[in-house]
Amino acid sequence: MNSLGFCAICSLIIFGATSLGSLFVFILNKINDKTERICIGLASGIMFAASIWSLLLPALEQSHIIYVLIGFILGIIIIIYLDKLVNRYMLKGKKNTMLFIAMTLHNIPEGMTVGLMSVYAYQNSSIVSISAALALTIGIAVQNIPEGASISLNYRQEGYSKLTSASLGVLSGIVEPISAIAMLLLVNHLEALLPFVLAAASGIMIYVVINELLPSINSTKSNIGSIYFIIGFLLMMCLDVLL
Repeated sequence: MNSLGFCAICSLIIFGATSLGSLFVFILNKINDKTERICIGLASGIMFAASIWSLLLPALEQSHIIYVLIGFILGIIIIIYLDKLVNRYMLKGKKNTMLFIAMTLHNIPEGMTVGLMSVYAYQNSSIVSISAALALTIGIAVQNIPEGASISLNYRQEGYSKLTSASLGVLSGIVEPISAIAMLLLVNHLEALLPFVLAAASGIMIYVVINELLPSINSTKSNIGSIYFIIGFLLMMCLDVLL
């Protein structure tokens, strides 16, 4: 298998998770709050650890810290701009339409990161790198299940048919394999930029975890989300450090 095949598999896993979540509209009216917080907490921990050990540290090993710092900050600026763009138009549009747009935009950097990790794994040709790429893919996939479900269930509650609601949830994830393959093809032609792009992807992922995921994992009655965040973080750390 080459890097393109590996990237395709990983991107289809995260897209499949979004699609799977979207199909929940056929059997559920809403996702259990505790289950959602467990999934998001676990995925957040995995993604946060992967951002450090699988993206940021490899970038530092391959390039000067200033170059890495610029990439990291640029990644954060990009995702902040996307957030502001969504929030600006959210005030003018319907709730479900804006949720769909927000989730779709949110899926783009996730797909890019999976594509990037696929390239890095095969350039290093090590079990550790490939395992890290798979672990990051699984972490994103776990998070994508409740995201896909939230889109389809919200459309269903607004009176859309189950089939239409599920289709819209699936559609929100189609950007993941597209952006993953696009990133793989881009980096393959610009290998010198790999540390810079690794750092930018790290900035994007850390911002997404802190700004979008962590606020939703806890409630005043339970710290279950934080516990699963720590579990996910430790699992990913052990995978990267001990293998």
